[in-house]
Amino acid sequence: EDIALKMAKTKLDNLKEKKADAMISICPFCSVMYDSNQKTVEKNFETEYNLPVLYYTQALGLAMGIPSDELEFRRNRIKPKEMLFRRNRIKPKEMLQRFNEKYGEKTEKTEKVK
Repeated sequence: EDIALKMAKTKLDNLKEKKADAMISICPFCSVMYDSNQKTVEKNFETEYNLPVLYYTQALGLAMGIPSDELEFRRNRIKPKEMLFRRNRIKPKEMLQRFNEKYGEKTEKTEKVK
């Protein structure tokens, strides 16, 4: 497990350095390693990524114009909210409201989009 976490850290460090908005995966194991275990890597190596890991089908759906609330983002451990704001897939206020209704986050104001 230590080797797997170190390998995951290396990949996550590279993605962070490149300022990636998200990681796209077709492999179920990779999704587990990079999405579900990302917090473990952060804790063990005292770093922070907050990098959403999308399934290929979610990324394809976004590219095809499918509304983000139909793409099962509730299953992602690291929510792609900021990535969706940056990519202007949905207006920030509307996205925040829909995201909060769907996933239960309680935020009073819209964060400024970078």
